[in-house]
Amino acid sequence: MNFQAAWFSSLILIAAWLLLSILLFACARPAWRSMQKHHSAPILSALILTTSWCLNAMTDEGQLAQMSYHLLAMNLVALMIGAPAALWLGSALLFPYLLLFNGGDGYAYPVNALALLLPPLIVNQLSCRLVNRLPANIFIFIFVNGFIASAVGMMLTGLVLVSILDISHAFPTSVLWTTAFPIFILIAWAEAFLSGITTAIFIALRPQWINTFDDNRYLKSSNKIW
Repeated sequence: MNFQAAWFSSLILIAAWLLLSILLFACARPAWRSMQKHHSAPILSALILTTSWCLNAMTDEGQLAQMSYHLLAMNLVALMIGAPAALWLGSALLFPYLLLFNGGDGYAYPVNALALLLPPLIVNQLSCRLVNRLPANIFIFIFVNGFIASAVGMMLTGLVLVSILDISHAFPTSVLWTTAFPIFILIAWAEAFLSGITTAIFIALRPQWINTFDDNRYLKSSNKIW
């Protein structure tokens, strides 16, 4: 779901630019370390994000005309290369995406970036902290970090997006909460399934692509499956 610059005042756009710039600056050093350390994972992450975002569906008619929906894959990418690098990668790919699918309107880029990228990354960080406090079980890692975090991240993103649209009066309030928001609940199932299955496959076949997965913690001989 892409925002239009006309929906926001210049003050809001400037504030969004400042906040996004601060976040990117704070994440620059760990993101760069992750990109240097893991060569193949960032390239694959960029491909995953590009594919997930380009497979979008847009309503052309009715009260929700020009609203588009797509998978996020941000939680999966954060598991692969870490949240700081995921924020930088998502921010870098979002601008050309908006130019292609938002009618060339890139002025609302910072609002789109904050609303689209931050919610799933926040959920990812909370999920990782929770899993670190739970028993070191590989199925817990996959189920919580792969499945649940992806679904919750999508629903939180939908909540943020619809709330911003409601505040900006871009669409009727009743339509947003009775028609637009429930779609995110449905998409959350697909997001959870695809991200969770991909996480499980990568851990089984290419664990070096899930760089937040600690082999020493989860694959010790003393650990039990059940």
